[in-house]
Amino acid sequence: MKPLFPALLSAAPAIARSPAAACHKQARPAATFTNPIGVGADPWIVRHNGYYYRTLTDTDGGVAIWRSDSPVASGERKIVWRAPDTGPHSTQIWAPELHFLDGRWYIYATAANENNDKHRMIVLESATDDPLSDYTFKSELYTGNDIVTQKTNDWAIDGTVFTRDGKLYFIWSGRQDRHSGSLWLYIAPMSNPWTISGNRVRLCANDDYQWERVGDSMEKSGINEAPEILQHNGRTFLVYSASSSWQTTHKMGLLELIGDDPLAPGAWRKYPRPVFSPTAVTFGIGHASFVKSPDGKEDWMLYHVKQERRDGWSRIIFAQPFHWTKDGFPDFGNPAVFGESLPMPSGSPAH
Repeated sequence: MKPLFPALLSAAPAIARSPAAACHKQARPAATFTNPIGVGADPWIVRHNGYYYRTLTDTDGGVAIWRSDSPVASGERKIVWRAPDTGPHSTQIWAPELHFLDGRWYIYATAANENNDKHRMIVLESATDDPLSDYTFKSELYTGNDIVTQKTNDWAIDGTVFTRDGKLYFIWSGRQDRHSGSLWLYIAPMSNPWTISGNRVRLCANDDYQWERVGDSMEKSGINEAPEILQHNGRTFLVYSASSSWQTTHKMGLLELIGDDPLAPGAWRKYPRPVFSPTAVTFGIGHASFVKSPDGKEDWMLYHVKQERRDGWSRIIFAQPFHWTKDGFPDFGNPAVFGESLPMPSGSPAH
């Protein structure tokens, strides 16, 4: 989420060209890669038929998708949807996500009309079962408290979907009311990929712990955003970003679904400590996405990182592997370091 910055920044000139294109000049597969792997924010990645498809907050005028054969390579880029010149969904296109549901690809993104107070979640539908086919506007999702009349929709960003026992749910970050600056996590049922069918339900408080508050200060309000589902061995986790995204204190927390009904009060348990925290050299980390390595043996995460300590949203994309503890919890370790060499994802193809 957040305001857009130039697609290429002088702080990271090495990523102005595609790593996938560069590797064709090598006689053998590269054993390592270095972060960052891209410029932008809010990365999302999914694997389909041997390819990785990546989206991020990239262009204010629409949604682009990158296709590559590695989670750390940019590959080819295609703009699959262009926002209208005017209207309620014409600008501030943030955090698009790509999901395959009922035989079609759907993109869930945030859009507005030059007014941040008007941010809403929109759904785009693919023309075919090809992730790179053209997309058309399908609907604006209702993210409010009156599903019957839908008289007033509510501010919403960072939407994602997940399926539980054959039922589809939408999860996002929203405000309690139009005057609130704090952000909470909400969930609602869906009757199909483009329709919310019930009132929103708040998953948890946003200020249970000091590390969730703006600037890690008890004097400030809480912020929860960028929810992402992570499932492993029959357990469902929700990784979210906490504290202020424009500051170095941005970090990630963890919820776990412990009830049978994701909409029921108390169905989600919040863990008391952040699961991925900034360091002295890598800070302002958030909005993670998760995917398997090409051979399926490793778990990888993509996330964004602030480029400077002063307040703002100038960000780059990092990638690194993560592991699971004996107790079945995700262990993300520490954030990678700018320019540090890391092994390529297991099973990465030769170029």
